[in-house]
Amino acid sequence: MPESLTKRRIDEGTLRALVAEAFGPDAAMTTSRELGEGFFNAAFRIGLADGREVVLKVSPPANAALLTYERDIMHAEAEFFREARGAGIPQPELLHAGFGRTVIDGDYLFLSAVPGVSWYSVREELDDEQTASLRRELGAIIARLHTVRNPRGLFGYPAVPELSAPTWPAAFGAMLAAIVADARRYEVELPAADDELFGAVRRNADALEQVAEPALVHFDLWPGNILITPPVEAAARLGGIPGINGLIDGERVIWADPLMEFIGMDVFGHAEHDDCVRGGYLAAGGRIDDSDAARRRISLYHLYMQLLLLTEMGPRGYTDPEYLEFFGTECPKRIVAALAELS
Repeated sequence: MPESLTKRRIDEGTLRALVAEAFGPDAAMTTSRELGEGFFNAAFRIGLADGREVVLKVSPPANAALLTYERDIMHAEAEFFREARGAGIPQPELLHAGFGRTVIDGDYLFLSAVPGVSWYSVREELDDEQTASLRRELGAIIARLHTVRNPRGLFGYPAVPELSAPTWPAAFGAMLAAIVADARRYEVELPAADDELFGAVRRNADALEQVAEPALVHFDLWPGNILITPPVEAAARLGGIPGINGLIDGERVIWADPLMEFIGMDVFGHAEHDDCVRGGYLAAGGRIDDSDAARRRISLYHLYMQLLLLTEMGPRGYTDPEYLEFFGTECPKRIVAALAELS
């Protein structure tokens, strides 16, 4: 896992101060452990004297280099957990949102600790039947998630007003323009000219216009952000089939076309064609559009995701050579491929 410049370092004294601010002066921290799988925020699992296990997430430092959509990103994550709760989504409970910048020069969230392990961490221990079952369950969960509609009627990133709009073409156009501007700002070389990128959106605006309502889209449901029953526990108590205990890290949330979710689930693949995900999604009442317009939207969303992955390498300051080589090679190739599909 590559190191990221946006992850702040927090000492034990600061952790104790945040616990006291969130839960009162009589609250005491008994244990703390940093969680290392994420790339962006700092996260800690903390034991409290009253027996609760909680997770603390802390935003990057105020002077950290960020992408445009990442501004006030913890406000977006808090909105995700508040809005998704009513749809019966397995997830942590939002216990406290600290946006006052009192103890630290940033924002933080306290969440209930969800039992289980990340799907990513045990992926090689799962057999085909277990993986297929989890994929079907995930499809059903996101179908429920996508029934949540934005009460404000806006598309786009909820915490960044200039990346929100009353129509999907306007919001998506602003999102793509922002990531291209971020690439220029952080001197990330893109494999296509600005006019070519913006032209792809203009030529396919009719496809974007078909999305009439903004649905709640997590947009980062890779296996590292899905907590499941440990395989050993599932074998002993649940007939060998683990279940999904919680979706975490809702910070990339977008009010958007539900089809965007499939790109966030598999950034280099086509999860919308995964038989298990698709079956679970459709069985739970979801609808997957297979029209020509939908296929063009999927290509636009792949284009956006690859631009995001490539551009974030600038402000994150990754140094892992294998990571840099893979993403530095794959993302440009896939940007070019998406543009070819849209031409």
